[in-house]
This record gives sequence, structure tokens and C-alpha cells, in this order.
Amino acid sequence: MRTYDANSADQLTAIDTADIVPSDAVDRQEWARSSVLQAVIYGLPSVYQYAAMCSACAPPGSDDPWALDTLVHERTIAGADFEAFRVPNVDTLYSNAWLDLSDGPIAIVLPDFGSRYYTLNFLDAYSNASNVSRRTHPEQPRELLLACADWTGTVADGVEVFRVATPIMWLLMRIQTFGVADLPAVHGLQDAVTIDAPAPSARTWPVVDPRAVETSSSAFLTALDASLALNGVPFTDISHVHQFRHLGVGTGTFSVNDLDEATREGMEQGFDTAMTMLSRSRSLLGRRTESGWTRVLGKGAHGHNFFARAVMNYVGLGANVVEENCSYNTYVDHEGRPLSCEGGDDYRIEFFALPPAQAFWSITLYDAQTGWLYDAPGKKHSVGSAVNGGDGASGPSTITVSASPSTTDSPDHAWLPAPQHPFFLVLRIYQPAEDALSENWTPPRVVRSNGGLL
Repeated sequence: MRTYDANSADQLTAIDTADIVPSDAVDRQEWARSSVLQAVIYGLPSVYQYAAMCSACAPPGSDDPWALDTLVHERTIAGADFEAFRVPNVDTLYSNAWLDLSDGPIAIVLPDFGSRYYTLNFLDAYSNASNVSRRTHPEQPRELLLACADWTGTVADGVEVFRVATPIMWLLMRIQTFGVADLPAVHGLQDAVTIDAPAPSARTWPVVDPRAVETSSSAFLTALDASLALNGVPFTDISHVHQFRHLGVGTGTFSVNDLDEATREGMEQGFDTAMTMLSRSRSLLGRRTESGWTRVLGKGAHGHNFFARAVMNYVGLGANVVEENCSYNTYVDHEGRPLSCEGGDDYRIEFFALPPAQAFWSITLYDAQTGWLYDAPGKKHSVGSAVNGGDGASGPSTITVSASPSTTDSPDHAWLPAPQHPFFLVLRIYQPAEDALSENWTPPRVVRSNGGLL
């Protein structure tokens, strides 16, 4: 497609007044429906992240400060009660911080992680991910200065400037844990990460509820308006986002009360249509392999693929780039039947070549309806390898997925507890090797046994 700069044309001008809106109520309703549908598709990642920030950081009272620029550490491995976001891993401990760079850069000091897997995953307001990890920084930095792309200034020797896209950033830190006995060591590493931010200006941002933005068009657009006003938009998206200003979205002053009845009706219709569309499109997140798994594509790196970006964040926030975490999921067995151990069915996964991981790999089980972890006996949510370095692809060669423990007793065999209702599996390869990235390696089939333990 040919692109050009219209400003380079001689005597070409444009008015800066607001566009007109349809005068007929029926037309206005359809116009609003179309605009809001596009606003939901474009803005869902930004809205869901803004709502998550509100849930974590909003002040209890109007005179209290927002709890920003501070790391909050998960001290236990994610379990069935973990609802910060859907589809969490159980291989690492999470640490979260919502960072506000509106008043200047933020300094982050890191400990020495040694050979242990770690990543500081920075997500901008539109869910685009960037990482500080052993993959991106083989020589681990000890101090970062997080700054917006337009910041100009100088830094001391030994400090690395790490530029990000938006003033509001979500820092999602992951540190590998080797089970419950290893938690004190991980806690020490978490506590050693420090954040130094400038004194903030007054923040009078609207507070929205994460559940409300999933069901209420008014709450959704309130959050989108606030996020657009705070973060701005990429230069290449300006014309697309400008259409939402006719609804008052992007001005920082959106109020549903400013809209007439026909526009509000269209707003509701557009929101409902978009959310239904996204729900129906969850299966499009990746490419189906011959063995029945779906390889998740384009995580954390979306460009102008707004619909794919919306579907990804509709399913779950915090997706990392595929180079950091190559993942596959399946809701069905190799014959296309939904995974469920109802009636005594169970499954076998047999690896002829283990996942090619430079760090480690895992398979984790989730409830198909909610995306939360299944409340498994013994809190055994995952199986795989927990080995760093050159032996990262080790682990069991055979996995039984069943409601009752397997009778096989072998170090090469692992049991993954499953419910007697629909579930899905996620295979994660941390810092995947080239065979995974090039798809020379794909997961083996999930084979149903039709009752009785394998």
C-alpha cells in the first residue's frame, strides 16, 4: 500500500473543527454502534490494563495517593484462588508494579539473578511487550533508567536507559521458583529489586472496576477515555482513534450523560456486538498444529493487528513475546473432542522429542470456562522441567492427565490432575530454542484412553 505525507502537498489544508454527526436518530444510533464497536476492538487492551491498575492502585479515599511506582510481590505460587488475571503460570513468582513516567524517568536497581530464569516484562498501555532478561541482556544490567521515548537527559556510567512507549507502564516481573522450599530465595531476589520514582503530581483519574469494563459500555468508555488522555496514541493510529472523539472519548472528559438517547442505544449495541465477536474469536489466537494444539502467535507484538490484539487481551492480560515464552494451548484431544475427565476418561501425552527450551518448559491445566487454575489435589497444577542452563529441555517424557493418580511409577512419567468437567492445557517454552521458533518442533498429540487409567 502506498503511503504519503499529505502535509507535503502544496496548499492542502484541513479544518480543525469537530466533525458533524448524523441528524436522524436512526442514523445516529447506527453511527454510534459502528464507532463503539471499533473503540472496543482498538481499546480493549488499554481498558483492561487501566482497570487492572485501578484495582491494584486506586486510593481508598479521594485525598489518598495512588499506590503507583511500587512493586507488589506474589509470595506464593499461583493457585486456584489467583484471580489477578486469567491463565497465570505456576513456574514463576509474579511481581507487579504500575509505573507512572508522567513526571520523569524511573530508576530500577536489580540484584544478581545468577543462572535463575527471570524477566522484567514491560507492557505499554496497548499491551506491547518489551523485556529485560537473559535473552535480551546476556550481561545482566544492574540499574535501568526507564524513560519515555521523547525524554532527553544524561545518566551516570553503568546506568542503562531503557525507553518505553507510554507514560503508564505495567511492570510484570517473573522469577523462576523451584517449588515451595525455594520460595525464601525468590523472596530475597524480589525484595532486592528497588524502584526510585520522582515525586508525583496530583492524580485525579477516574476509577473503574475490572468486572464492570467487561459488561458495561459506559465503564469501558470511561476507562478508554482516561487511558487515551493519559497515554496518547501512536502517531500512526491518530486518524483511527480520532473517530472516537465524536463520542467524547479521548478528550479526558467523557460522560455518558452527554450523549442523546439514540447515541447511547447505539453505544450499547456496539459494545455488545464487539464483546460477543471477541468471545467467539478466541480460537483464532494461533495456528492449529497437526497434533491438535494451537500455537499462540503474535503475543505482545501486535502492530496494527487491532483485532488480534483485542482477542489476546480478552483471553488474558500480560502476554509476553514469543521469543521469551513460546506457548501452545489445546481445548481438545487429537480427535477434536473437548478435554474432560467426566466419565473416567483420561489422556496421555508422550514426547518423542522434549520441548526445545533454553530455560525450561511446563504444561499447566486450567478450567475451560473461567481461565482460572483448576483446584487440583496437592495444588499440582503443572508438570514439566524446572532446569536452567543447557539442560532446560529435560523433564518427563510421558504425562498422564486424569482425575485419579496414575499407577505408573517412573521418573520419566508424570501425572497432571484434571477435573471431571471441561479444561484446557497450556504448554509454555521459556526462552525457546530455534526449533520451537521455526516450528520444526511441535507438541505431541493428547490421546484419550476412553476410561480407566493409562
